[in-house]
Amino acid sequence: MLKKAEQGWIFAEERLLEDFIWDSLETGLNLIPLQRQFRIQGEYSDILAKTKNNQLVVLELKNCEDRYIIHQLTRYYHSLQLEQPFKELIDYNQPIRLIAIAPNFHKHNFIDRHYNKLEFEFIRFSIINQINHFYLHLHLENRQEITVQKPIPFVNTDKNEETYPVKFQVDLPPRMLVNFLDKLSPVHKIEILRHREKMLNYDKRVKEIKDGKSIFYGRGKTKPCCQLKFISATKPYEQNHLQCYLWLPLPKRFLRFNKKSGIGRIYLQCDPDFQTVTTITYWTQNSRYANKLPMPIDIYLNEVGLDQVNQEIDKLFDLAIKLNLDFSENTMY
Repeated sequence: MLKKAEQGWIFAEERLLEDFIWDSLETGLNLIPLQRQFRIQGEYSDILAKTKNNQLVVLELKNCEDRYIIHQLTRYYHSLQLEQPFKELIDYNQPIRLIAIAPNFHKHNFIDRHYNKLEFEFIRFSIINQINHFYLHLHLENRQEITVQKPIPFVNTDKNEETYPVKFQVDLPPRMLVNFLDKLSPVHKIEILRHREKMLNYDKRVKEIKDGKSIFYGRGKTKPCCQLKFISATKPYEQNHLQCYLWLPLPKRFLRFNKKSGIGRIYLQCDPDFQTVTTITYWTQNSRYANKLPMPIDIYLNEVGLDQVNQEIDKLFDLAIKLNLDFSENTMY
């Protein structure tokens, strides 16, 4: 559940952080849990909870520094105010509490918060080791500190003894990427840059490779996990757009030579805000046209055995990166 980083111990994966926070809401933060991965208007909020006086609380969790967390919480606030779920449990006359939990906060987080009309709470967490018992320590902004007394499950293996660098110095985006993103909507630009930063921060083996009108991310051009392809408008009625491809598990019906599993280049059709995938299309790299017809995302996820929460594009990016780094015997198409 834990791994050792340069600055100390961290959760091995963000979902493990979410598991532990969820189980510790009442004892650690005095909150009553409502639902995890709550889907609203195409997005998934990590945790919804409430106070004892029925005030709604939104918690967004990050296992590393993330400069876009304010944007996410703002969108969740907007959607929750519009739909007002759990009306029988929540008093919507009270303001919705927005809480960000992360090991560190980027300076952009504080700038974004300063100029935002909403109120955001930042909680920094660390993991402390007390004679080989590990505990989650929360640093609140009012100088209050809380140690969750429930130990974090820990298995001592060789992998846990390694030191993992958590944050790398990411270079500025290539000029060709910036120039093209400037032609897209501000929200689209922010999301693309956020995913770029996530991929390059995930592991030092992930590289950024420019090739013609595309940029590839992964362990090399022949071992990519993501391709961003720039399509410029050539006619007055056309619009500039960006095509995003991820290398993801293929449904069995797409596999050849009786293979049981494989990874292929998948084109993602997303909502306008680049948050949720609507359809996927199998499209090999050397093909001018798609190899298969578009498939609704829910059908695709069922066929490859993935949970429906993976309709969120963040989850698919995480999966593509992990598959790329763990690549061994999977056949790529």
